[in-house]
Amino acid sequence: MSGTGYSVAEAKPEKSTGKAVKVLVAASMAIVVFFTVEKFAIGGLINVDSNSSLVGFFLFGLVAGISSCAALVGGLIFSVSKQWYSLYSNEDSFLQKLRPHLIFHAGRLVFYSLFGFLLGWLGQSLKISLTFSSILVIAVSIVMFLIALQMLGIHTVSLSIPPFLRKALTVDKSRRGRMMPFILGATTFFLPCGFTITAQALALLSGSPFHSSLIMLFFALGTFFPLIAIGASSIKFFAMKTFSEVFTKIAAVLIIFFVIYNVNSQLNVLGLPSLNDLTIGTGKQVSFIPDDSPTVPATAGDREEIVMDEAGRKETGENIDIEEKFEIQEVAEEQPLDIVQSGQEIQVIRTVANARGYTPDYYQVKAGVPVRWEIEDVGTSGCTNAIISRNLFPQRVELTRGNTSVVEFTPQLPGQYKFSCWMGHYTGIIEVVN
Repeated sequence: MSGTGYSVAEAKPEKSTGKAVKVLVAASMAIVVFFTVEKFAIGGLINVDSNSSLVGFFLFGLVAGISSCAALVGGLIFSVSKQWYSLYSNEDSFLQKLRPHLIFHAGRLVFYSLFGFLLGWLGQSLKISLTFSSILVIAVSIVMFLIALQMLGIHTVSLSIPPFLRKALTVDKSRRGRMMPFILGATTFFLPCGFTITAQALALLSGSPFHSSLIMLFFALGTFFPLIAIGASSIKFFAMKTFSEVFTKIAAVLIIFFVIYNVNSQLNVLGLPSLNDLTIGTGKQVSFIPDDSPTVPATAGDREEIVMDEAGRKETGENIDIEEKFEIQEVAEEQPLDIVQSGQEIQVIRTVANARGYTPDYYQVKAGVPVRWEIEDVGTSGCTNAIISRNLFPQRVELTRGNTSVVEFTPQLPGQYKFSCWMGHYTGIIEVVN
């Protein structure tokens, strides 16, 4: 209508159902890509140890930034990008809109380097508890979930976010406001990603505060490029008037997915029931060890068999062919997976670990009988290169590529006990029976 100060748009707004379909399709495609990258075990492409160069740690960080660890920090960036973008007008340049993200990563680089120095200086006395880290991830995930609900238009939860957390996620043009993304970036040092923990552990072993600082700095530099790409792409999408609303919803759905993924992983770390339990112990290939086998059976392939005598000394035997002693067979889903040597003074279970997890992932052992668990590393990643099982043994079992690590424990109470990598992405169960 003319003369009234109002105009009527001729085109009808897109139906909400159509937008919902676009959101779900786009989010589903992103999730499929995420799991595809994880399935191909890209994290196993780069391996570092205490002798690796700084370039190696940079590449290690680069892989971490596009692996499952991106679900944590990448999801956090997604959750704050909308608020950071809303501070700027259309007249502001792309670099101005990118400023909070750059401040965020500056905090990561500075504090990773600083805490790396402390790791090298204080050594073993500075140790971050996995329980603390898990609780921190769950707390951060709850905040991310509340932000995602707001992005979906569910504003009734706004009061659920504590004011101090809302301030921590906020950036404005004041000096104090500019520091908030910096502080937020600094705190990501304590968010447990298997790759980050690996870098921290190697920095701790370096014995030099300066070299330890450089290890963490180059690792953080490696993560910078994929993570800044997430922030930069979010700015571009938010700037598209016709796509901004849809992208906001897509980002919200992805944040919720990352929240579920992260919380589920931390439940594994804490030894609690999780979604992973639904797929453990289905159709794996295992070696059934007969009752009359040696005290310590050999692993797959030709190797020199090592047996412990009664006095605890190693006795070296001849090379044996595992195929002559053990039968490899496909196990049906309903058949219990039992790799135990019963009738002996010790039960022996054996695992093969690689970048895709642990095989087998289900065992049965007898209560009250000592267990010797041999874990062969045939190419693990930054996440799978350690195994934890807080209800069976207190220490984490660190794995070294090409070697077999051993942990011994005696289960007392019947039940199902979970083991996992230290980020909780890959899991298994040891069932203790009478």
